[in-house]
Amino acid sequence: MLISAALFALAISSFWLERVAFSPEINTDSTYAILGDEDIQRQIASVVSGAAAQDLGVSPADLKVLVTQVARIRDGATEMRVFTGAAHDRLIGGRDEPVVITPAEQVQITRTERAALLPPITLPVERVAAFDLLASITSWTWLVSLGGALITLLLGLLLRPERGEFSFAFGAGCIATGVGMVLFGYLIPAFLFPLVSDDTWVGVFPSLATHRRTLTLVGALVFVIVGAAVILFTGSTRQRRSRSTPLAATRYREQQRWSS
Repeated sequence: MLISAALFALAISSFWLERVAFSPEINTDSTYAILGDEDIQRQIASVVSGAAAQDLGVSPADLKVLVTQVARIRDGATEMRVFTGAAHDRLIGGRDEPVVITPAEQVQITRTERAALLPPITLPVERVAAFDLLASITSWTWLVSLGGALITLLLGLLLRPERGEFSFAFGAGCIATGVGMVLFGYLIPAFLFPLVSDDTWVGVFPSLATHRRTLTLVGALVFVIVGAAVILFTGSTRQRRSRSTPLAATRYREQQRWSS
């Protein structure tokens, strides 16, 4: 039963890692979190100003400041969500096409209608082989772990575990899941992933981990509390049962003596 609980914990933790780090989304909240990374902000502003400033008749410095300001507000995140999600996807090997900022997006970013006549701008985002591999591993790890957990659970039930063994395994699995969620859902993407590559867009991982930190910690806390409560209840039940067993045996012997 403990093996099944450990596999369930691994399945949930690896699933949460995939959800946090390897699931590109095209929405304002995730994009706003990603654009909170100043290096990503600077790269977008530098590329756009370098490619469009001359055609728009403005200085690159002024356009860079404008694009940076747009990237720092939620409305700007809404306007940049498509190519930001594409950049995340390309970083982890989910797409082969280059990441481009379309003329329509340039209009919103530069606040200039003349940008509609400009060619698309390509962002220098490259696939990082390590994250491509990690994304692939994570995608099947939680599925294999879940399948193994279900199989070992069925085998354990068929073997008819001792009373309390299932509850203890469940509690231990919940605690392991809580620890795993913090490790896989926050600590690894926030602090370990940035060490893998110096690519600017690696900043998406700590940004997204921080964005979901509250949900990760609350979920982990719930699992730990439930697990600890189950283990404590199981332990107290065993103690009460062990104390009552000798008393019951003594009463049985006394009844046998009087009946004889």
